[in-house]
Amino acid sequence: VLEGVTGIGDYAFYNCSALTGVTIPDSVTSIGGSAFSGCSALTSVNIPDSVTSIGNSAFSSCSSLTSVNIPDSVTSIGNSAFYGCSGLTSVTIPDSVTSIGNGAFRNCSSLTSVTIPDSVTSIGNGAFEGCSSLTSVTILNGVTSIGTQTFSGCSRLTSVTIPDSVTSIGSNAFYRCSSLASVTIPNSVTSIGYGAFSGCSSLASVNIPNGVTNIGGAAFYNCSSLTSVTIPEGVTSIEVGAFEGCSSLTSVTIPNSVTSIGRSAFSTCSALTSVTIPNGVTSIGTSAFTGCHRLTSVTIPDSVTSIGGSAFYGCTSLTTINFTGTQEQWNAITKGTNAIPSGVTVYDKDGNPIT
Repeated sequence: VLEGVTGIGDYAFYNCSALTGVTIPDSVTSIGGSAFSGCSALTSVNIPDSVTSIGNSAFSSCSSLTSVNIPDSVTSIGNSAFYGCSGLTSVTIPDSVTSIGNGAFRNCSSLTSVTIPDSVTSIGNGAFEGCSSLTSVTILNGVTSIGTQTFSGCSRLTSVTIPDSVTSIGSNAFYRCSSLASVTIPNSVTSIGYGAFSGCSSLASVNIPNGVTNIGGAAFYNCSSLTSVTIPEGVTSIEVGAFEGCSSLTSVTIPNSVTSIGRSAFSTCSALTSVTIPNGVTSIGTSAFTGCHRLTSVTIPDSVTSIGGSAFYGCTSLTTINFTGTQEQWNAITKGTNAIPSGVTVYDKDGNPIT
């Protein structure tokens, strides 16, 4: 590219599959959308410090690209900018960058580590999705939200640092990060999205801070190594499948702020031995505790007005339910089909069996 050129236009070298190298002069300030997309033989590129923006899909599917230097003049990395650069092993994001676009580094399957500087305030949806060699990520203070599927499928990711500038963790943000053993969620976080940690099968412990008011459905689905969890005061509902398949979970603390336990919320938590449902809960969803076959005792408060079908189905060790109200209150509860397994005795507040 000759000196004097100020921009490389959209699709300028699109699908030039024999192109092995490119020199971009200092006069260039922008690299357009899909400018080098599909240049599958391109092994290296030097982006000069005159460039301020890298367009959408600018280097997508440059599968031979092993490294890239992003200069500290760049302020934004476009959507899918390096999508499918499967040979890319390292990238340095300068502290001039304020936003990383959706899918910017998606399926960069050889990328091993990344540091996101404190200048970045937003990480796009799926930005690092499918980076299956990524083992660690450091997010510096500045990012306020982790988007949908941001690190989904990063199966070798063992640790992540989430700064206390983050207020929300998006849906499926760490979905199937199967090597993630621990995560610290800062007190600034108020919302954990649907499926945020679903399939994190190595996650043994998690601290949910007191500021969290919403735990999305399937948030910790199939976190099969998770042994205990404390749900903070402030959370009002445990959504559908939130802890389903957490087969090592032996104890759970449900706060008084919770009013509903969703469908399959604790289904197949096969190591759970006891659960106390706090006063204030009005509904226990369908299959909420299905398959908790080690569950031996349950306390249900008199605030409950409905128990969904098969709520305790397959709880083969459950023999007793302690109800904190009267027999009349128990009989007034709406109960779905097979809500209470046969063979289970329910006792009222005075310890009398309810017939």
